[in-house]
Amino acid sequence: MKNTSKILLADLGIVSALTVVLGPRFFKNYQRKTGTANAYMIQNVATKKVIRPYNAGIKDGNRIIQYTPENWECTTWQFIRLAEQEFILKNLYTQKSFQSLAEPQEGIALFQAPLDATKPQRWEFIRDDVKKKYKIRLKATDLYITPSSNGVNAQLILQKETGSDNQKWTLKAQTPIV
Repeated sequence: MKNTSKILLADLGIVSALTVVLGPRFFKNYQRKTGTANAYMIQNVATKKVIRPYNAGIKDGNRIIQYTPENWECTTWQFIRLAEQEFILKNLYTQKSFQSLAEPQEGIALFQAPLDATKPQRWEFIRDDVKKKYKIRLKATDLYITPSSNGVNAQLILQKETGSDNQKWTLKAQTPIV
């Protein structure tokens, strides 16, 4: 019994020390997450899935896919406004954006990239005829973000306008904690 008490006291000491050391950092991260302005989940109208980096990976070149909606940082994008209806999208978890890795063309996939506000990261949100639905077009092109299939983890690609709900998206404000 005496050893159990010593172990419990030691564990309590470790937890207390970690709280003192890491507590302010966790609180700061919590404040950053809940205080981020213009943070949204981007959900596809047809598939009901959202834009996110594959497996919430943080490396450059990670695939951008669609995933089931969750109130997570990795499914939340901060909209950085450049002009009327023109934005750069910054993932709350990775702090990165996305673009094609080669010259944008029909069928090319989207991948995670450092945030740099270059042309391949500028997205125009074009309001559809129905309120709160958008088509997302790569600036200065005729290419729109489109899921390659309906499945979870389906790669997002650029396609010319089809008029289908696969190219329509809704925005849901988010304040993720994890």
